[in-house]
Amino acid sequence: MAHSKLILMGAVIALSGCVSVLPEPTVPDALYAIEASGARQSLDANIIVREAEAPQINAGQAIVTEDASGALRLLPSIEWAGASTRLLQLAIVDSFGGGQGTAVLPETGISAPFEVMTRVQYFGLRGDTAVCRVSVQVVESRGRKLIGSQDVSVESPSLDGSTRARGAQMKTVAGQCVSEISERIATIVNSQDRS
Repeated sequence: MAHSKLILMGAVIALSGCVSVLPEPTVPDALYAIEASGARQSLDANIIVREAEAPQINAGQAIVTEDASGALRLLPSIEWAGASTRLLQLAIVDSFGGGQGTAVLPETGISAPFEVMTRVQYFGLRGDTAVCRVSVQVVESRGRKLIGSQDVSVESPSLDGSTRARGAQMKTVAGQCVSEISERIATIVNSQDRS
C-alpha cells in the first residue's frame, strides 16, 4: 500500500509539471529600433554618452500613449526593440562620425574630456501626435562643470490613427529627436577652447 501511494504521488508530481498556469506571452506585431535620421555630426573631442534618465513608464520597451484626459496607456502590439533609454543612448553614439573626436559608451572605459547626460521629459504619443522632449547636458569630465544645456523637442502627428502607423510615427520622431540632440551636442563640444 505504501508503495502504491509513492507511485501515485510520483505520477501526480510528474503530471503537474505538464500543466502551465502562466498565460502565453503576447508577441508584438512590430518592434522598432531608434536611429538618427539626419547626417552624422563631427566632433572635435571625444565624449562619453550616458544612458538617459527617464520616468519608469518611458524607460522600457513599451510605447506610451496619453489620451485627452491625461490617462496613460501602453500602445498595444507595438514595442521598442529594447529599453527606450538604451536605444536612445546607442542612437546618439552612432549619430557621430568624422572629425577628431568620437562618442563612446561609459562601459568602454575610455576617458574623454566631456560627458553627455540626457533626461527624457516626454517620450510617447499624445493622441495621434508623436512627441520626444529631451533635456541635454554636456559637462567637463574632470571638473564636472556644466558647459552647455539644451532642451530638444520634436512633435509630429500621425497621418493614420492605426496602431501600426502611430508606432511608425513614434520611430520617425525618435530619429529626428536623436539627430537634433547630436547637432546640439556637437555645437556645444566644438565651441569649447581646449588650449
